[in-house]
Amino acid sequence: MSDDTWGAEFFRIPDIAWQTQAPPDRHAIPARYIPDLATGDELTIGLPGKYFIDGQILARTDRSSTTLPGQGETHEALGIAAPFAYWLAKTFPRAGITMQWWPLAQAWAYRDAVAPGSDDDAPVASPAPPAPPGALSWLDGVRSSLTEPPMRRPRPAREAGALTGRTVRLQHEPGAWSWWIAVSEPVDIDGEITVRLMQPEHYWLTQVLYETDGRSQPVPLHRLFIYS
Repeated sequence: MSDDTWGAEFFRIPDIAWQTQAPPDRHAIPARYIPDLATGDELTIGLPGKYFIDGQILARTDRSSTTLPGQGETHEALGIAAPFAYWLAKTFPRAGITMQWWPLAQAWAYRDAVAPGSDDDAPVASPAPPAPPGALSWLDGVRSSLTEPPMRRPRPAREAGALTGRTVRLQHEPGAWSWWIAVSEPVDIDGEITVRLMQPEHYWLTQVLYETDGRSQPVPLHRLFIYS
């Protein structure tokens, strides 16, 4: 008796719907409430009511104290470095690192939204944006104050006006997202639209090493998301 089960397996269509699933929303959490901050974590710093600087890196796990210019109050502080300085020092330790002590109370770390009641803090995927472009007013993004960084929602990368130099996110396996930096615009090659990406540490090192293209790789545009 012949076994025909191989036929069903041969024609099985792999489930790749997860590749286009939007990543979770991102919330800014005050750094003082995050017990597991580690060297290399990305932070947003700023002076509430004035400005914010994204993409800064926690350079040291120990803490110090600092006084901001023009202020007499002493603050508990974190050692913060720009990403270029951090990754350069990681690659060339003898060069040292340029960093500054920044008030802990004025630092935030973005974290994925999680499902309510989740025991394992598993990220919850964001629903696809239902509204067509232009349906919402730009006034919806205007805030009454600058006391903390805003929540960020994912958008398909194809909606970005330009991608080169922007941080993008993709799901590299079901339930697991990773961060990249786009080093090209979308390119149509034989009907497949791709964007060349680099890992953040490689991207920042290219600013000084000017390496060849060996560090970048093409990824289909439909799998990439940006945050806004």
